[in-house]
Amino acid sequence: MKKLTFAFGIYTLMLGLVVGSIAAFFIGLVHFSTEFLWTFVPEQFNSPWFYPICIGLIGGLLVGLLQIKFGGYPRSMHENMAELKRTGRIEYKNRLFKTIVSAWIILSFGASVGPEAALIGIVGSTTTWIIDHLKLSLKHKEELISLSIGAIISSIFLSSFSGLAEEIDDSTEAKKIPKQSKLLLSILISFSALASFLWLKSFMKIPESIFSIRLPDAGWSWWFVVLFIPMIILGWLFSIYFDQLQVYIAKALSFIKNKMVLALLGGLSIGIFGIISYYLLFSGEHQLIEVTKSVQEFSITALLIIALLKPLLVAICLATGWKGGAIFPAIFSSSVMGYLVTVWLDGPTGFLITIFVAASCTKIVGKPVLTASILLFVFPLQFFPFILLTAFIANKNWWASFKQLSQHN
Repeated sequence: MKKLTFAFGIYTLMLGLVVGSIAAFFIGLVHFSTEFLWTFVPEQFNSPWFYPICIGLIGGLLVGLLQIKFGGYPRSMHENMAELKRTGRIEYKNRLFKTIVSAWIILSFGASVGPEAALIGIVGSTTTWIIDHLKLSLKHKEELISLSIGAIISSIFLSSFSGLAEEIDDSTEAKKIPKQSKLLLSILISFSALASFLWLKSFMKIPESIFSIRLPDAGWSWWFVVLFIPMIILGWLFSIYFDQLQVYIAKALSFIKNKMVLALLGGLSIGIFGIISYYLLFSGEHQLIEVTKSVQEFSITALLIIALLKPLLVAICLATGWKGGAIFPAIFSSSVMGYLVTVWLDGPTGFLITIFVAASCTKIVGKPVLTASILLFVFPLQFFPFILLTAFIANKNWWASFKQLSQHN
Protein backbone atom coordinates (compact mmCIF):
# COMPACT_ATOMS: atom_id res chain seq x y z
CA MET A 1 0.00 0.00 0.00
CA LYS A 2 2.89 2.36 0.87
CA LYS A 3 4.58 1.51 -2.44
CA LEU A 4 1.39 2.31 -4.34
CA THR A 5 0.91 5.56 -2.42
CA PHE A 6 4.50 6.66 -3.12
CA ALA A 7 4.20 5.78 -6.81
CA PHE A 8 0.89 7.59 -7.04
CA GLY A 9 2.49 10.62 -5.42
CA ILE A 10 5.29 10.59 -8.02
CA TYR A 11 2.73 10.31 -10.81
CA THR A 12 0.88 13.27 -9.32
CA LEU A 13 4.02 15.40 -9.02
CA MET A 14 5.12 14.71 -12.59
CA LEU A 15 1.60 15.29 -13.89
CA GLY A 16 1.56 18.69 -12.20
CA LEU A 17 4.74 19.67 -14.05
CA VAL A 18 3.15 18.58 -17.34
CA VAL A 19 -0.09 20.45 -16.60
CA GLY A 20 1.73 23.69 -15.78
CA SER A 21 3.85 23.38 -18.91
CA ILE A 22 0.81 22.86 -21.14
CA ALA A 23 -0.91 25.91 -19.63
CA ALA A 24 2.20 28.09 -20.05
CA PHE A 25 2.78 27.09 -23.68
CA PHE A 26 -0.86 27.66 -24.60
CA ILE A 27 -0.98 31.05 -22.85
CA GLY A 28 2.28 31.95 -24.58
CA LEU A 29 0.91 30.93 -27.97
CA VAL A 30 -2.18 33.08 -27.47
CA HIS A 31 -0.10 36.01 -26.19
CA PHE A 32 2.25 36.11 -29.17
CA SER A 33 -0.51 35.69 -31.76
CA THR A 34 -2.56 38.39 -30.03
CA GLU A 35 0.40 40.77 -30.02
CA PHE A 36 0.94 40.10 -33.71
CA LEU A 37 -2.70 40.66 -34.70
CA TRP A 38 -3.55 43.57 -32.42
CA THR A 39 -0.24 45.44 -32.09
CA PHE A 40 2.28 44.61 -34.81
CA VAL A 41 -0.04 44.43 -37.86
CA PRO A 42 -2.09 47.60 -37.17
CA GLU A 43 1.12 49.56 -36.56
CA GLN A 44 2.24 48.68 -40.08
CA PHE A 45 -0.91 50.38 -41.40
CA ASN A 46 -0.83 53.36 -38.99
CA SER A 47 -3.59 51.80 -36.86
CA PRO A 48 -6.71 52.72 -38.92
CA TRP A 49 -9.83 53.21 -36.80
CA PHE A 50 -11.72 50.44 -38.64
CA TYR A 51 -9.00 47.82 -38.04
CA PRO A 52 -10.89 46.11 -35.15
CA ILE A 53 -13.85 45.49 -37.49
CA CYS A 54 -11.57 44.00 -40.16
CA ILE A 55 -9.82 41.68 -37.72
CA GLY A 56 -13.13 40.80 -36.05
CA LEU A 57 -14.71 39.77 -39.35
CA ILE A 58 -11.66 37.73 -40.34
CA GLY A 59 -11.85 36.03 -36.96
CA GLY A 60 -15.58 35.51 -37.45
CA LEU A 61 -14.93 33.78 -40.78
CA LEU A 62 -12.38 31.46 -39.17
CA VAL A 63 -14.57 30.73 -36.16
CA GLY A 64 -17.51 30.02 -38.47
CA LEU A 65 -15.46 27.58 -40.54
CA LEU A 66 -14.23 25.85 -37.39
CA GLN A 67 -17.76 25.64 -36.01
CA ILE A 68 -18.98 24.03 -39.25
CA LYS A 69 -16.05 21.62 -39.52
CA PHE A 70 -15.34 20.79 -35.86
CA GLY A 71 -18.55 21.61 -34.01
CA GLY A 72 -18.91 23.53 -30.75
CA TYR A 73 -15.34 23.78 -29.50
CA PRO A 74 -13.89 24.55 -27.08
CA ARG A 75 -16.35 22.97 -24.70
CA SER A 76 -17.32 24.94 -21.62
CA MET A 77 -15.92 24.31 -18.16
CA HIS A 78 -19.27 22.91 -17.03
CA GLU A 79 -19.44 20.53 -20.02
CA ASN A 80 -15.95 19.20 -19.31
CA MET A 81 -16.62 18.77 -15.61
CA ALA A 82 -19.94 17.06 -16.32
CA GLU A 83 -18.18 14.59 -18.63
CA LEU A 84 -15.54 13.90 -15.99
CA LYS A 85 -18.15 13.21 -13.34
CA ARG A 86 -20.21 11.06 -15.72
CA THR A 87 -17.46 8.98 -17.37
CA GLY A 88 -14.39 9.42 -15.16
CA ARG A 89 -12.39 10.90 -18.04
CA ILE A 90 -12.25 13.71 -20.60
CA GLU A 91 -11.98 12.14 -24.03
CA TYR A 92 -9.04 13.05 -26.27
CA LYS A 93 -9.70 11.05 -29.43
CA ASN A 94 -10.84 13.31 -32.27
CA ARG A 95 -11.15 16.20 -29.81
CA LEU A 96 -7.84 17.52 -28.48
CA PHE A 97 -6.67 19.10 -31.73
CA LYS A 98 -10.07 20.69 -32.31
CA THR A 99 -10.04 22.20 -28.83
CA ILE A 100 -6.55 23.68 -29.20
CA VAL A 101 -7.12 25.22 -32.64
CA SER A 102 -10.61 26.58 -31.88
CA ALA A 103 -9.56 28.12 -28.56
CA TRP A 104 -6.40 29.64 -30.05
CA ILE A 105 -8.35 31.35 -32.86
CA ILE A 106 -11.11 32.59 -30.55
CA LEU A 107 -8.74 34.03 -27.94
CA SER A 108 -6.30 35.52 -30.49
CA PHE A 109 -8.99 37.39 -32.42
CA GLY A 110 -10.18 39.38 -29.42
CA ALA A 111 -13.10 37.42 -27.93
CA SER A 112 -14.11 38.72 -24.52
CA VAL A 113 -13.68 35.33 -22.87
CA GLY A 114 -11.03 33.67 -20.74
CA PRO A 115 -8.77 30.66 -21.45
CA GLU A 116 -9.87 28.54 -18.48
CA ALA A 117 -12.57 26.56 -20.29
CA ALA A 118 -10.25 25.65 -23.16
CA LEU A 119 -7.35 24.77 -20.88
CA ILE A 120 -9.51 22.47 -18.76
CA GLY A 121 -10.47 20.63 -21.94
CA ILE A 122 -6.88 20.54 -23.22
CA VAL A 123 -5.37 19.43 -19.92
CA GLY A 124 -8.18 16.97 -19.18
CA SER A 125 -7.81 15.32 -22.58
CA THR A 126 -4.01 15.24 -22.37
CA THR A 127 -4.13 13.79 -18.87
CA THR A 128 -6.57 11.12 -19.99
CA TRP A 129 -4.21 10.17 -22.83
CA ILE A 130 -1.22 10.00 -20.45
CA ILE A 131 -2.86 7.90 -17.77
CA ASP A 132 -4.42 5.56 -20.33
CA HIS A 133 -0.83 4.34 -20.77
CA LEU A 134 -0.14 3.99 -17.03
CA LYS A 135 -0.70 0.78 -15.11
CA LEU A 136 -3.24 2.17 -12.69
CA SER A 137 -6.65 1.03 -11.57
CA LEU A 138 -9.68 2.78 -13.03
CA LYS A 139 -10.43 4.65 -9.79
CA HIS A 140 -6.89 6.06 -9.61
CA LYS A 141 -7.04 7.14 -13.24
CA GLU A 142 -10.21 9.08 -12.50
CA GLU A 143 -8.59 10.76 -9.51
CA LEU A 144 -5.55 11.84 -11.55
CA ILE A 145 -7.78 13.51 -14.12
CA SER A 146 -9.70 15.26 -11.34
CA LEU A 147 -6.43 16.39 -9.75
CA SER A 148 -5.16 17.73 -13.08
CA ILE A 149 -8.28 19.89 -13.41
CA GLY A 150 -7.59 21.43 -10.02
CA ALA A 151 -3.97 21.97 -11.03
CA ILE A 152 -4.88 23.84 -14.22
CA ILE A 153 -7.18 26.13 -12.24
CA SER A 154 -4.31 26.80 -9.81
CA SER A 155 -1.99 27.63 -12.70
CA ILE A 156 -4.35 29.91 -14.63
CA PHE A 157 -5.33 31.95 -11.59
CA LEU A 158 -1.89 31.79 -9.90
CA SER A 159 -3.56 30.35 -6.82
CA SER A 160 -1.80 27.41 -5.18
CA PHE A 161 -4.92 26.49 -3.23
CA SER A 162 -7.48 26.55 -6.04
CA GLY A 163 -7.19 22.81 -6.58
CA LEU A 164 -7.73 22.26 -2.87
CA ALA A 165 -10.64 24.70 -2.94
CA GLU A 166 -12.22 22.78 -5.81
CA GLU A 167 -12.08 19.66 -3.66
CA ILE A 168 -13.70 21.43 -0.71
CA ASP A 169 -16.48 22.87 -2.87
CA ASP A 170 -17.18 19.37 -4.23
CA SER A 171 -16.79 17.61 -0.88
CA THR A 172 -20.29 16.18 -1.06
CA GLU A 173 -19.27 13.85 -3.89
CA ALA A 174 -18.07 10.32 -3.30
CA LYS A 175 -14.27 10.07 -3.38
CA LYS A 176 -12.26 7.18 -4.84
CA ILE A 177 -9.36 7.60 -2.40
CA PRO A 178 -9.23 8.78 1.24
CA LYS A 179 -10.08 12.45 1.71
CA GLN A 180 -6.86 13.36 3.52
CA SER A 181 -4.75 11.74 0.80
CA LYS A 182 -6.76 13.52 -1.90
CA LEU A 183 -6.26 16.91 -0.26
CA LEU A 184 -2.53 16.28 0.11
CA LEU A 185 -2.25 15.25 -3.53
CA SER A 186 -4.25 18.33 -4.55
CA ILE A 187 -1.72 20.58 -2.85
CA LEU A 188 1.20 18.64 -4.35
CA ILE A 189 -0.04 18.79 -7.93
CA SER A 190 -1.14 22.43 -7.62
CA PHE A 191 2.27 23.61 -6.41
CA SER A 192 4.17 21.58 -9.02
CA ALA A 193 1.88 22.84 -11.80
CA LEU A 194 2.16 26.44 -10.62
CA ALA A 195 5.96 26.18 -10.40
CA SER A 196 6.38 24.94 -13.96
CA PHE A 197 3.77 27.41 -15.22
CA LEU A 198 5.47 30.44 -13.66
CA TRP A 199 8.96 29.35 -14.74
CA LEU A 200 7.98 28.85 -18.38
CA LYS A 201 5.87 32.00 -18.39
CA SER A 202 8.82 34.07 -17.16
CA PHE A 203 11.10 32.32 -19.68
CA MET A 204 8.74 33.36 -22.50
CA LYS A 205 8.56 36.90 -21.01
CA ILE A 206 4.77 37.03 -20.89
CA PRO A 207 3.53 40.25 -19.17
CA GLU A 208 2.21 40.29 -15.62
CA SER A 209 -1.39 39.24 -15.21
CA ILE A 210 -4.52 40.34 -13.39
CA PHE A 211 -3.03 39.24 -10.10
CA SER A 212 -0.91 42.34 -9.86
CA ILE A 213 -4.05 44.46 -9.44
CA ARG A 214 -3.61 47.86 -7.79
CA LEU A 215 -6.36 48.93 -5.40
CA PRO A 216 -7.07 52.54 -4.50
CA ASP A 217 -6.95 53.17 -0.74
CA ALA A 218 -6.65 49.66 0.67
CA GLY A 219 -6.83 50.91 4.26
CA TRP A 220 -9.58 50.69 6.85
CA SER A 221 -12.56 52.92 7.60
CA TRP A 222 -15.61 52.79 9.90
CA TRP A 223 -17.72 52.99 6.73
CA PHE A 224 -16.90 49.33 6.10
CA VAL A 225 -19.15 48.14 8.93
CA VAL A 226 -22.11 50.13 7.60
CA LEU A 227 -21.60 49.34 3.92
CA PHE A 228 -20.52 45.69 4.15
CA ILE A 229 -23.96 44.14 3.52
CA PRO A 230 -25.10 46.81 1.00
CA MET A 231 -21.92 46.16 -1.00
CA ILE A 232 -22.65 42.42 -1.04
CA ILE A 233 -26.16 43.16 -2.33
CA LEU A 234 -24.83 45.46 -5.05
CA GLY A 235 -22.26 42.88 -6.10
CA TRP A 236 -24.97 40.22 -6.19
CA LEU A 237 -27.15 42.47 -8.37
CA PHE A 238 -24.28 43.01 -10.80
CA SER A 239 -23.80 39.24 -11.06
CA ILE A 240 -27.47 38.94 -12.01
CA TYR A 241 -26.88 41.50 -14.76
CA PHE A 242 -23.80 39.57 -15.93
CA ASP A 243 -25.56 36.20 -16.00
CA GLN A 244 -28.93 37.27 -17.33
CA LEU A 245 -27.39 39.05 -20.30
CA GLN A 246 -26.14 35.65 -21.47
CA VAL A 247 -29.65 34.22 -21.20
CA TYR A 248 -31.31 37.11 -23.03
CA ILE A 249 -28.70 37.37 -25.79
CA ALA A 250 -28.83 33.61 -26.39
CA LYS A 251 -32.63 33.80 -26.73
CA ALA A 252 -32.44 36.87 -28.97
CA LEU A 253 -30.07 35.11 -31.37
CA SER A 254 -31.68 31.68 -31.20
CA PHE A 255 -33.53 32.26 -34.47
CA ILE A 256 -30.21 32.35 -36.36
CA LYS A 257 -29.34 28.74 -37.18
CA ASN A 258 -26.46 29.33 -39.58
CA LYS A 259 -23.17 28.96 -37.68
CA MET A 260 -21.25 31.12 -40.13
CA VAL A 261 -23.73 33.99 -39.78
CA LEU A 262 -23.54 33.74 -35.99
CA ALA A 263 -19.75 33.69 -35.97
CA LEU A 264 -19.54 36.70 -38.30
CA LEU A 265 -22.04 38.54 -36.11
CA GLY A 266 -19.82 37.80 -33.12
CA GLY A 267 -16.75 39.03 -35.02
CA LEU A 268 -18.53 42.20 -36.09
CA SER A 269 -19.56 42.83 -32.46
CA ILE A 270 -15.96 42.36 -31.33
CA GLY A 271 -14.86 44.88 -33.95
CA ILE A 272 -17.48 47.48 -32.97
CA PHE A 273 -16.82 47.07 -29.27
CA GLY A 274 -13.08 47.26 -29.96
CA ILE A 275 -13.58 50.65 -31.59
CA ILE A 276 -15.54 51.84 -28.55
CA SER A 277 -12.84 50.74 -26.12
CA TYR A 278 -9.81 48.45 -26.21
CA TYR A 279 -10.69 47.41 -22.66
CA LEU A 280 -13.81 45.59 -23.87
CA LEU A 281 -11.75 43.05 -25.80
CA PHE A 282 -10.03 39.90 -24.55
CA SER A 283 -10.50 38.32 -21.14
CA GLY A 284 -9.56 41.44 -19.17
CA GLU A 285 -6.70 39.68 -17.39
CA HIS A 286 -4.05 42.17 -18.46
CA GLN A 287 -6.26 45.22 -19.05
CA LEU A 288 -7.33 45.30 -15.41
CA ILE A 289 -3.77 46.15 -14.38
CA GLU A 290 -3.79 49.14 -16.70
CA VAL A 291 -7.18 50.30 -15.45
CA THR A 292 -6.35 49.96 -11.75
CA LYS A 293 -3.01 51.72 -12.16
CA SER A 294 -4.62 54.81 -13.67
CA VAL A 295 -8.29 54.51 -12.74
CA GLN A 296 -8.55 58.16 -11.69
CA GLU A 297 -7.59 59.23 -15.21
CA PHE A 298 -10.77 57.62 -16.59
CA SER A 299 -14.03 59.52 -16.64
CA ILE A 300 -17.03 58.07 -14.84
CA THR A 301 -18.76 57.68 -18.21
CA ALA A 302 -15.86 55.73 -19.68
CA LEU A 303 -15.73 53.37 -16.70
CA LEU A 304 -19.49 52.87 -16.79
CA ILE A 305 -19.34 51.98 -20.47
CA ILE A 306 -16.59 49.44 -19.80
CA ALA A 307 -18.37 47.90 -16.81
CA LEU A 308 -21.73 47.56 -18.56
CA LEU A 309 -20.60 46.63 -22.07
CA LYS A 310 -17.99 44.05 -21.08
CA PRO A 311 -20.65 41.56 -19.86
CA LEU A 312 -22.68 42.30 -22.99
CA LEU A 313 -19.77 41.36 -25.28
CA VAL A 314 -19.16 38.24 -23.19
CA ALA A 315 -22.78 37.23 -23.76
CA ILE A 316 -22.56 37.94 -27.51
CA CYS A 317 -19.35 35.93 -27.85
CA LEU A 318 -20.79 32.92 -26.05
CA ALA A 319 -24.02 33.04 -28.07
CA THR A 320 -22.26 33.29 -31.45
CA GLY A 321 -19.77 30.43 -31.10
CA TRP A 322 -16.85 32.42 -29.70
CA LYS A 323 -16.73 30.11 -26.69
CA GLY A 324 -14.56 30.44 -23.59
CA GLY A 325 -14.55 31.10 -19.87
CA ALA A 326 -16.27 33.91 -18.02
CA ILE A 327 -14.24 34.12 -14.80
CA PHE A 328 -11.61 36.61 -15.99
CA PRO A 329 -14.21 38.92 -17.61
CA ALA A 330 -16.30 38.68 -14.44
CA ILE A 331 -13.37 39.79 -12.26
CA PHE A 332 -12.53 42.61 -14.66
CA SER A 333 -16.03 44.05 -15.06
CA SER A 334 -16.90 43.55 -11.38
CA SER A 335 -13.75 45.42 -10.34
CA VAL A 336 -14.55 48.37 -12.60
CA MET A 337 -18.15 48.49 -11.40
CA GLY A 338 -16.99 48.11 -7.81
CA TYR A 339 -14.86 51.21 -8.21
CA LEU A 340 -17.83 53.10 -9.66
CA VAL A 341 -20.17 52.30 -6.78
CA THR A 342 -17.55 53.50 -4.27
CA VAL A 343 -16.31 56.57 -6.13
CA TRP A 344 -18.50 58.91 -4.02
CA LEU A 345 -16.68 57.91 -0.80
CA ASP A 346 -13.92 60.12 0.54
CA GLY A 347 -12.33 57.39 2.64
CA PRO A 348 -10.62 54.11 1.66
CA THR A 349 -12.50 52.17 -0.99
CA GLY A 350 -10.26 49.15 -1.63
CA PHE A 351 -12.05 47.01 0.95
CA LEU A 352 -15.50 47.78 -0.44
CA ILE A 353 -14.36 47.07 -4.02
CA THR A 354 -13.02 43.74 -2.78
CA ILE A 355 -16.37 42.84 -1.18
CA PHE A 356 -18.27 43.88 -4.32
CA VAL A 357 -16.07 41.70 -6.54
CA ALA A 358 -16.21 38.75 -4.13
CA ALA A 359 -20.01 38.84 -4.03
CA SER A 360 -20.38 39.24 -7.79
CA CYS A 361 -17.85 36.59 -8.80
CA THR A 362 -19.12 34.06 -6.28
CA LYS A 363 -22.59 34.16 -7.82
CA ILE A 364 -21.15 33.95 -11.34
CA VAL A 365 -18.71 31.10 -10.62
CA GLY A 366 -21.03 29.32 -8.18
CA LYS A 367 -18.27 27.98 -5.92
CA PRO A 368 -17.51 30.07 -2.83
CA VAL A 369 -14.25 28.47 -1.71
CA LEU A 370 -12.82 28.38 -5.23
CA THR A 371 -13.77 32.02 -5.79
CA ALA A 372 -12.22 33.05 -2.48
CA SER A 373 -9.01 31.15 -3.26
CA ILE A 374 -8.71 32.96 -6.61
CA LEU A 375 -9.38 36.38 -5.10
CA LEU A 376 -6.89 35.67 -2.30
CA PHE A 377 -4.10 36.55 -4.75
CA VAL A 378 -5.97 39.41 -6.39
CA PHE A 379 -6.68 41.59 -3.36
CA PRO A 380 -4.72 42.45 -0.20
CA LEU A 381 -4.17 39.46 2.08
CA GLN A 382 -5.72 41.18 5.11
CA PHE A 383 -9.08 41.20 3.32
CA PHE A 384 -9.19 37.43 2.80
CA PRO A 385 -11.35 36.58 5.87
CA PHE A 386 -13.93 39.07 4.60
CA ILE A 387 -13.67 37.67 1.07
CA LEU A 388 -14.40 34.18 2.39
CA LEU A 389 -17.29 35.43 4.52
CA THR A 390 -18.71 37.37 1.57
CA ALA A 391 -18.41 34.33 -0.71
CA PHE A 392 -20.47 32.16 1.63
CA ILE A 393 -23.07 34.87 2.19
CA ALA A 394 -23.40 35.57 -1.54
CA ASN A 395 -23.51 31.89 -2.48
CA LYS A 396 -26.45 31.11 -0.21
CA ASN A 397 -29.86 31.10 -1.86
CA TRP A 398 -31.55 33.38 0.64
CA TRP A 399 -34.81 33.57 -1.26
CA ALA A 400 -35.17 29.77 -1.33
CA SER A 401 -34.32 29.62 2.38
CA PHE A 402 -36.89 32.30 3.13
CA LYS A 403 -39.60 30.44 1.19
CA GLN A 404 -38.71 27.18 2.93
CA LEU A 405 -38.88 28.86 6.32
CA SER A 406 -42.22 30.47 5.44
CA GLN A 407 -43.67 27.12 4.37
CA HIS A 408 -42.39 25.49 7.53
CA ASN A 409 -44.05 28.13 9.69
